[in-house]
Amino acid sequence: MTVPSAKNPPASRPLLALPWEGGLIGWAVVGGAMLAEVVGGLVTNQMPMAIAAPVLVLPVAVAAGFAAVQWLQVGLSGAERASWWHLTGIALALFVWLVFPTTPGVLTTNSNARAACYSIYTATPGCLSRATQAMDGHHLTWWLTGGLILAAALLARRSRIAAWAAIPLAFAGCLLATHFLQLLLLYYHAVPGPI
Repeated sequence: MTVPSAKNPPASRPLLALPWEGGLIGWAVVGGAMLAEVVGGLVTNQMPMAIAAPVLVLPVAVAAGFAAVQWLQVGLSGAERASWWHLTGIALALFVWLVFPTTPGVLTTNSNARAACYSIYTATPGCLSRATQAMDGHHLTWWLTGGLILAAALLARRSRIAAWAAIPLAFAGCLLATHFLQLLLLYYHAVPGPI
């Protein structure tokens, strides 16, 4: 049995590269992000996009920051990689992304701006412009969310946080996508109906 000398103490791994400590911090970060998304989604439901977007994006950005740091620390320290079962977080995020309703009830069957304006009984050029912007924002946000979930899957073997932070990412993306159309309905005082 060899005892490390006082001059050369054993190198300790970074905190996020340790299995227990990194996992505990990861669950705190992801749990906090999920809670922030639920509360943020409820609070900003009818607020302008300038308020809603930062409130919904900030928790995901914090979780992504922790995920990137964990990915770097695990890679640089040569720590053991996360097991494959952590990809369950990516699968759950994809499930949320695909199943979460992002279109308010009045606009559910509409596939273009003209149909949306007819649904809210306002087929004017101003409505067409607003509806086009709202639908473009909705589609862009929804597809970018899917791309970010797949990017998190690439980080999942070195970062457990990245794998599980994809779930609040999916909620944030779906809430933001819904918010574009919700604001259109609020502008024209249409009843959003059940989502």
